[in-house]
Amino acid sequence: MKLETERLHLRRFTPDDLEIYAARIFADPDVMRYLPKRDSLPAERAQRTMDFFNTHWTQFPYGPWAVQEKASGELIGHCGLRLIAEINETEVLYALGKDFWGNGFATEAARASVDFGFKQIGLERIIALAVPENIASRKVMAHCGLQYEKEIQLFGLDCVYYALNRADDKETANPSILRDKSTGI
Repeated sequence: MKLETERLHLRRFTPDDLEIYAARIFADPDVMRYLPKRDSLPAERAQRTMDFFNTHWTQFPYGPWAVQEKASGELIGHCGLRLIAEINETEVLYALGKDFWGNGFATEAARASVDFGFKQIGLERIIALAVPENIASRKVMAHCGLQYEKEIQLFGLDCVYYALNRADDKETANPSILRDKSTGI
């Protein structure tokens, strides 16, 4: 399964992605600042993550994709949906290389993933998680229509928990109206 947006291709990971994925995401301390810490080398973590994402696709009708910028053809990170078994919820998740921050790519990929989950898969609810101080990620969640619900501890992290129900999804909603009362985002 592949998705295409105005500026992005979302596709399954391939072995050719490993080197750039490891360097762009797992070797960059700025990207890793808000992700769960692991004791492994970037290439090892990238390989495990790619394997997990591809296995997820074999178990469910959805999963995280490799995100490729159309204009350059470069792999810029990942985005998609995954089941978090610990809480039995489907999460939209994303991580992009620092060189691609601030261009709306995360919002574009995440919105496409949410649309896919609701329209193609028929999911009833999608959540998103972030550490509270990750304001950029929280803005992506809000721009995708997800709304702050609570705080939760998961994977050894204190997280904010945003959610959107299919019945409440408004693709054309004005993101400035969808605000987290605790931060104004």
